[in-house]
Parts: sequence; C-alpha cells; structure tokens
Amino acid sequence: MDPSFVPGLRCRATRAITHRRGIVNRAAEGTVRSTRENIGRRLITVDFDCGEKLVLFEHEIEIVEGAREVHP
Repeated sequence: MDPSFVPGLRCRATRAITHRRGIVNRAAEGTVRSTRENIGRRLITVDFDCGEKLVLFEHEIEIVEGAREVHP
C-alpha cells in the first residue's frame, strides 16, 4: 500500500467514479481527508472540488504531482 495518502494532500480520480448522486469525472481533483484499513484494503475519504465527499479504494485515486498539504 502506498503510504503517501496522508490527510491534506491533493489527489485526482484515476477513472470516472459512479456513486448514488451521479458521477465524478476522471481527473477530478480533491483533497484527502482520512485513510483507514478494512479487511486488508485501504479506504480513503476524499473531498472533491465538485462538492462530493466519497470513500474510495486507493487504486481509484492518485496524488497530484507537486501537491502540497492543504490544511483545513
């Protein structure tokens, strides 16, 4: 697992993500809010700039290169 998913870092979706309220487009950017493990998988909570807050698997997002931590 990638240890770089720390809260406050900027990230982007690696694919279009369908959720119950619609779709977050591929390459949509957001901020990592928290990470946790569940049954051997890492789950990452992301606040997307479009207003959605989603819990995703680590393969669904990537850290934005040159990103700095955003402090709430």
